[in-house]
Amino acid sequence: MTVLTATYRIVTPMFIGNAEQKADSLRPPSIKGALRFWWRALHWGRCRRNTGTVSEALKDLHHQEARLFGSAADEAGAGQGRFLLRVSQQPRIALETVWPQNNTGSGYLGYGLMATNDRPHREGLKEGTDFRLELRCKPGTPSADVDALIETLRGWSLFGGLGSRARRGFGAVTLLELNGQDERLDQSAYAAAARRILSDAAEVEDFPPYTAFNRHARFGILATGREARETHNQAGLAYKNHRGPSSALRGDVKIPFGLPLQGIDLESRRASPLLFHVHVLRDGSFTAAVLYLPAEFHHEPRYQPADLAGFYRDVAGFVPAEAHP
Repeated sequence: MTVLTATYRIVTPMFIGNAEQKADSLRPPSIKGALRFWWRALHWGRCRRNTGTVSEALKDLHHQEARLFGSAADEAGAGQGRFLLRVSQQPRIALETVWPQNNTGSGYLGYGLMATNDRPHREGLKEGTDFRLELRCKPGTPSADVDALIETLRGWSLFGGLGSRARRGFGAVTLLELNGQDERLDQSAYAAAARRILSDAAEVEDFPPYTAFNRHARFGILATGREARETHNQAGLAYKNHRGPSSALRGDVKIPFGLPLQGIDLESRRASPLLFHVHVLRDGSFTAAVLYLPAEFHHEPRYQPADLAGFYRDVAGFVPAEAHP
């Protein structure tokens, strides 16, 4: 039986919660959901290459995902998947109840976390503490599936996090150790690892039907620093300068950054194609990065432009040009 043991660090406050919105522990279903997301993002290109149409690729992706991660009980062939995941070490619980604040870069990225007249500030886990995952693969699990899980564990660390506003760099995680192997990276190795993933997806020419790596993807470093929160704040200030009230972007031009959009469309929902992340480096410093993963934007005809590259131009323009693969 193959067992994968991965130790991660929480790099920025993580806004998770139970039914009462209390941050008390990391739950395997939430982590498995995050791993599913990054597995899908990483594997679209392979499914697309191995099938004739987008529809066939989606069916293949769904089949592979269900086989590896498990599927709902009401689906044909439902089951647990190829592995069992548990949190073998919970992070130290220390609560964050005041960060981020309004009128800051982090506050701009963390809309919805701050206190309002109707509700208190969201409660999160403070950063700087470690947790450990154990993935027990079932006997007979193909080595290709184990490799896919390893790739996903690393991908989550390079780009992702857990909890509310994870796409905005909150709840960021960094892989420290995998099966006893040191996984910490310096700045150049971190950027190189991200670029390799983008390079592998360069032959996926079409915009995918969901958030996944493709040739239009971009990656860039926004800030570096000695403190995680300040590094995150600098990334938020850069984004605010690009898209916020002081920028030249107005009205409908902001739609590609995500919906709902105040004054334009409060009903539709579409996540931004920009994913922020803060990574702790080998020397203990921090780097804030942004990943641009464009896809088909929305099912409504009014949000289906003929020129998606042009539609996303202002979004893609936020990523530092020197970091493109």
